[in-house]
Amino acid sequence: MSSGQYYKKDAFFVDSNENIKIEVLHYPLTNIISNYPPILFIHGLYITAWAWDNYCRWFSNKGYDCYAMSLWTLNDITNDVSVVTDAIITKTGDKPILVGHSLGGAVLQNYLKYNQQKVAGGVLFATLSPYSYKKDAFKQTRKSLSNTPILPILKALITLKPYALIGTPELLKKASFSKAFPDSMAKYIHPKLDKVSFINVFFELYKLFVDPTKIKCPIIVIGAEEDKIFDFKVIKETAEAYGVGFDIIEGAGHNITLDLTWEDAARIIFNRIQEKIVKE
Repeated sequence: MSSGQYYKKDAFFVDSNENIKIEVLHYPLTNIISNYPPILFIHGLYITAWAWDNYCRWFSNKGYDCYAMSLWTLNDITNDVSVVTDAIITKTGDKPILVGHSLGGAVLQNYLKYNQQKVAGGVLFATLSPYSYKKDAFKQTRKSLSNTPILPILKALITLKPYALIGTPELLKKASFSKAFPDSMAKYIHPKLDKVSFINVFFELYKLFVDPTKIKCPIIVIGAEEDKIFDFKVIKETAEAYGVGFDIIEGAGHNITLDLTWEDAARIIFNRIQEKIVKE
């Protein structure tokens, strides 16, 4: 594989079952010859496809044709992943690797329930255990919000919009990023967040979505050291459910897509993909 630099990205749109155009950002290879499968990145709550920009640039320079989708619909977000994955298969002729962060990791697991034959493998990135459905959703939610002041929680419940939980840059940093994350960066990112997500999506995280014993495609599990939402115990439980090991990104908060240690995470994902999926 020759070395090369990434110079451009483009965008296209895929029709969902809810008559909504799903945005897909595409980061094509430049001056690179590669037989690697494409990668589809699936974001978590409050953000959209733009949050994967660093990862897509990084992986495209490593020989991967990269895609990042935006989850717009509320009633059938797993279908969003399905139609975009089908579009990538049609476009490239290859089964993609799917990387899901947080809510995106939950959706990815739900998607694999009936579609694992369409993917080369999955990366569960700072997301919940497939056994979360066995636990009390209220207790799980209360635990994840244990560091959030009561007023934003009440506002989220009254308005049914979880955006209130990260309604200021200070709340965003506390909930999503590492202690070392600069306040200035939190202020820069905050206006770009998705404000329309409804609280029912938050509770969707705790519904039964997959029997991990039936998932046979390669699974990679990665967590964040300073994650206040899905902590070490959750990541360990997820890995054990799928019968695999796991990695923890040191110094990273829950939002590893944008935190300071994103490149450390990208490197680990790359290494695990090479070991478990590409096997070169």
